[in-house]
Amino acid sequence: SHFRSLHLGRLADMDGSDEEEHWNLPTSPPAPFLGPEASSSEHTVGASMAFPATGAKGALGLSFSGGSGGMTSLSWRDGRFSDWTVQVGEKFYHLHAFLLARASLFFESHMSIAARTEQGNFKGSDLTEVLPTSCHSAFEDALDFMYSENQANFEAPASKALLLLKIADILQISSLFEAMGRRIEAAFEDTAPLLLEQYCRFHIPGTDDGAALRQIRDGAVDLIARKFQPFLTNTEMKTALLRLPARVLVEILDADELLVASEDVVFDFVLSRLQLEEPPESDGQNSDGSSADSDAGEKASPSGRPDCAESDDEEALWDKVRWAFLSSQKFAQALALGKSLLKPEVTLRALTARSIRFDLGGAEAFGSMGYVASLVPRRPILPPGVPPPTSTEIDFCFHYAHSEQYACGEALRSQPKRIGDVVLRVLVFPAGTDTGVARGSLSVFLEAVPQPNWPRDWEFANIRYGIACIRWPSGSGETWAAKKKSDLWTFKANRLDRGWHDFLAPGEIHRYLGPDGFVCIRGSLEQECLGRAFLLNQGSHTGYSGDPEGAFLDGDVSLCGRVVVGGVGDAAGSSASRRSWVPRSHPEQQ
Repeated sequence: SHFRSLHLGRLADMDGSDEEEHWNLPTSPPAPFLGPEASSSEHTVGASMAFPATGAKGALGLSFSGGSGGMTSLSWRDGRFSDWTVQVGEKFYHLHAFLLARASLFFESHMSIAARTEQGNFKGSDLTEVLPTSCHSAFEDALDFMYSENQANFEAPASKALLLLKIADILQISSLFEAMGRRIEAAFEDTAPLLLEQYCRFHIPGTDDGAALRQIRDGAVDLIARKFQPFLTNTEMKTALLRLPARVLVEILDADELLVASEDVVFDFVLSRLQLEEPPESDGQNSDGSSADSDAGEKASPSGRPDCAESDDEEALWDKVRWAFLSSQKFAQALALGKSLLKPEVTLRALTARSIRFDLGGAEAFGSMGYVASLVPRRPILPPGVPPPTSTEIDFCFHYAHSEQYACGEALRSQPKRIGDVVLRVLVFPAGTDTGVARGSLSVFLEAVPQPNWPRDWEFANIRYGIACIRWPSGSGETWAAKKKSDLWTFKANRLDRGWHDFLAPGEIHRYLGPDGFVCIRGSLEQECLGRAFLLNQGSHTGYSGDPEGAFLDGDVSLCGRVVVGGVGDAAGSSASRRSWVPRSHPEQQ
């Protein structure tokens, strides 16, 4: 041997002395052993080893000088050294049997059977009929995972996560199934519409996709109902919802807890769904727009002109709009749609539902016709602990996703409410009025809605009203709060509204956003003025002219029944169309 033995001398005695260990090194480093054929240095190719100097302590420095051969990872994209062919639809992939069998029990079993039966010279698998057509486009992502040397860092787009889970389930790729399960669970709250849309692309009605996929499907339907309008503000999520088959949308829209600010949101969504001339292309559709026979999953119709079966589903969609609670403007829009979008029988049911609600004898007259279900309102959006509105209060809720969602001067209105003879509604400008108020202010007013039976010179004098913006609890143990302002005003034909252009200052609205992005406004009439809310009891009052003296102080803040009054001298309310108020000179006390 060219080596002298290296001995590790241990000087530490058995009695526990703390003397150091040391190496007994040869006086000079021996030449490396290269084998009997390496007598000439010119033929030497291999590892070189550098030894530390005598007495030095340090690791051996080993380096490979034979190039980088064998270090390049195999790829399914170039086909090098491939020995197994996989067909998916019209595509062929030249892959590696060892990697496939190591990752997938399906491929391992298929290869074992092929080896025993000696099926000619062809070595491969045809997955065209094994995988749903909608999953074909995600197969390459599955290959990326199986060939990855760092599967823990593999990232899949949300639009393919459930398709990959389905592929993993069919091909029995346990590591991919677990990775996609974690991916779906982590992003479920934000991507439920995308997941449900993917599920509907490969699901065949009447079949069972397994407990895991069924749990994802049911959870997505429930979550979408509870966050419906917030999902609509996200373009990608709204597109996914519009792609859902009608029967699934019917299940979602039927929920009493459907989270919407008003029934107008449901009407607009159903109308958008039915007006789609050509929905976004689905993986389950052929290039010519026809449905793939091998993937008869729950798909939206490829055309805006539905067949008979789809027409029945769309009629069921309209029936999930609770017509009795639709605003007058939206109901008028519905009646103008024509027979192509709204069948006469649907229109008749809608008119009947509104008659039952608004006609004092409607419930008795139509009670036996089965329209009771359509008279149940959606669950109101209110902070926990806030009591429902009384007969003299008007609630209005709107969704506020970001500061650019609304244009300056864009108005939102609540449903009108009759209090005595006066009919009022809340008028909101989420981005402020266009009368010079600071951009981003929240402008809120109480607006009278003239009725045909009112006299030409109608007047409701000295009406003391209030407007409150309700704040959601910000943590456990906290209770709701409200910023309330009050004023006195005479509503008449040329003085329809009264309120505040700067009810909330720019940026202040975020303090009043609920967890799902909703803002709750409550308008009210004070009980002391209810006698003046009738046309027959008008006195000789000339109305409040705008002078703040004697008016109820604005800037009040109600905290669960406790009122903290703002500073004296705050400006009174003003009309939405003109600005007769003086800006505050001091901050509000809250």
